[in-house]
Amino acid sequence: MKKKYYVFFASFIAIGIGLGILYLEFWRDAGVKLPEDITMETASGESFAFTNMEPKVRLVEFFYTKCPSVCPITTQRMMHLRDLFKEEEVFGDKVEFLSITIDPEVDTLEEIEEYMNRYGIVDEQGWVFLRGDMAATEKLAEPFRFQFKDNGTDFIVHTSYTYLLNEKNELIEKFPMGKAFDKERVHDRIMRLID
Repeated sequence: MKKKYYVFFASFIAIGIGLGILYLEFWRDAGVKLPEDITMETASGESFAFTNMEPKVRLVEFFYTKCPSVCPITTQRMMHLRDLFKEEEVFGDKVEFLSITIDPEVDTLEEIEEYMNRYGIVDEQGWVFLRGDMAATEKLAEPFRFQFKDNGTDFIVHTSYTYLLNEKNELIEKFPMGKAFDKERVHDRIMRLID
């Protein structure tokens, strides 16, 4: 009789853990969408509104120009992805990258432009570098659960994910930043969305 209770209890625990993992991996992010009521400015100083955006698959990166770790590695790998998508003639028309600074007070338009130049990124159709005030940045990051905090040093602690959105600007998948950013996996996932 005791053995049945142990088996029942162990099964109950296993099911609970399984449901918890499913929630954290899938259900929690269901319905996450890019907010539409935000306006930021591009690296060239033009206004960029999130309302009525053309339907495109988007890869969203939150970064800051002084980041010493995952941001530059991710940007560099996105640069290689951009080149692949250009070869396939989908970059700009069907695929767009959004890179949003999480340090708008330090990341002036000049700083962002210098960051782009460092990686050979010109202000082109298909990859938009954005800067807004802190309230707009936090509002944009919140639905993705992207957290960041300046601890009073030059290093901002932040979540390390990029976000893949479908043509309706709904979150489809998260990809780790930095060395764990697998550009082949991201490429294949994006191509499946646009085919």
